Amino acid sequence: MKEHLITTLQPGKHFSQPAYLDEKYILLSPEVPITDDLISLLAEWDYDYVYCDGDQTDKDSINTANAGEGLAGNTLEHKLKDQALFEEAAQEFRSLADFTEKLFTSFVTRNELPVKDVSSRVRDAIEVIRENRSYIVRITEMDYPGKNYLVLHSVKSLIIGTTIGLSLKLPNHRLIELGSALLLHEIGMVKLPPKIYMSDKPLTPEERKAITAHTLLGFKVLKAEGYPMSVCLGVLESHENMDGSGYPRGLTGDKISLYAKIIGVVSSYAALSSERPFRQAVDGHSSILELLKNRGKRYDELVLRALIQNLSIYPLGTFVEINGGAKGMVVQTNPERPKAPVVKLLISGSNEVFAEMPLVDTAKEGAGIVRSLNVEEARVLKTKIS
Repeated sequence: MKEHLITTLQPGKHFSQPAYLDEKYILLSPEVPITDDLISLLAEWDYDYVYCDGDQTDKDSINTANAGEGLAGNTLEHKLKDQALFEEAAQEFRSLADFTEKLFTSFVTRNELPVKDVSSRVRDAIEVIRENRSYIVRITEMDYPGKNYLVLHSVKSLIIGTTIGLSLKLPNHRLIELGSALLLHEIGMVKLPPKIYMSDKPLTPEERKAITAHTLLGFKVLKAEGYPMSVCLGVLESHENMDGSGYPRGLTGDKISLYAKIIGVVSSYAALSSERPFRQAVDGHSSILELLKNRGKRYDELVLRALIQNLSIYPLGTFVEINGGAKGMVVQTNPERPKAPVVKLLISGSNEVFAEMPLVDTAKEGAGIVRSLNVEEARVLKTKIS
């Protein structure tokens, strides 16, 4: 196809044949005029060319027999804004990971864990999560190659746990406490050799003892640094279970602090949905189902309900198949119907990429979700649409 410089586009003109943004996506069909807004948008997002075998012309001279389906300017704008908002979320994820890595390194090398620095960074993260929740909670799509597992796990736990705190309408000072506990809940593990918590082999009795002692160690570290007792207890009790089967004290039910209950749920979700040396990552939907098997046993039902209200049974970012075989990604939750989120369709039942990527409310008859895609199927789908 011929290249057409963005700077040569003329508002009010039409392309005589479909124009493409790239080799996959139609930008304009012959019926859709070029607009000033579209030209500005293309320039803003650093597109130098559009591709078309035809030429710019007046509408009256178009052979409409060759007209095809196309993206109007507002659809392109939505697509680019969607990309931009997710990239903003991904940047915050990476920024939090960088901060956490430096924090953990400082703790290991200098035994420093400043309350003020942690509180300030958590406060900033809460505001980003509050404003960009629909994108930043897509932790199954977040990655930062080369970062230590505990760093990424702590950041993912902070992100998901904060959304629960927001939905429970915790005041700001308690959100900061919760966020601090979420970020630091594995601090007792930081000084352990990675081969212990990343092992793909059965742990020795000594290694298991070291693992189970990490919450008490974390409690002592945070208390000595001057963190609020509510944060310290949240870390100490983060592996307690509702039925008393957890550690270190075998607490039950309401004897476990709220922060610890939240950490217990989101830490498990973050761990399940992350790849480990001994297993592949589990997709978001299967991770939620695994948590639900243990509601009232390991996990608090109120916290689980808040998690599902925020993520749905099919968490934001989950790739799914709907009736008819089309596949897409969950982009919006439905608190009233957690099994029926809004899905952005990506490929049709005949395996063709949707140019406009329409949104479908799966609560409507005939549009229900059939299943979630496994991790490998999701990887193949992302490759196809990239």
